Amino acid sequence: MSTTGDLVDGIAGIIFAAGLATFNPNGVYQSNQTGIFEKIMPAAPDRVITLTAVYQGDDVTMPLGQVMVQVRGRGVPNKPRDVDDLLDPIFNILHGATYLTFGSVTVIQMNRRVSTPMGMDDSKRWERVDQYYLDVDFPATTNRPAQGSW
Repeated sequence: MSTTGDLVDGIAGIIFAAGLATFNPNGVYQSNQTGIFEKIMPAAPDRVITLTAVYQGDDVTMPLGQVMVQVRGRGVPNKPRDVDDLLDPIFNILHGATYLTFGSVTVIQMNRRVSTPMGMDDSKRWERVDQYYLDVDFPATTNRPAQGSW
């Protein structure tokens, strides 16, 4: 798997383990479930969490970098606070988390810097986006040697 896949699946796993949403890698969910998706905001189910990793910068000589993970949420129709009820508990488990290893990557620390209301879609489902910034230790490459050799 890619480092992006390891990172996104790891965060999805934390959200799932906390009982906040269902994570099914094939993307199939029942209408009453809160689904976790990568990059897309599907039409269904109503309650959704979408995770998108955006690389912000990488050290040239060490396998360290910063990744912004966008956590986008959508609540049920006609309940503006439902998206807050969905994303506020995610803040409690992600903000300030340190030294989490997901496959090939280790998140040194993560913190939320931005939380933005996004209005509602045509089905009257309110949305919000939270941005978490992660300092990440990546696998070594030819030009960026393994930890301990820098």
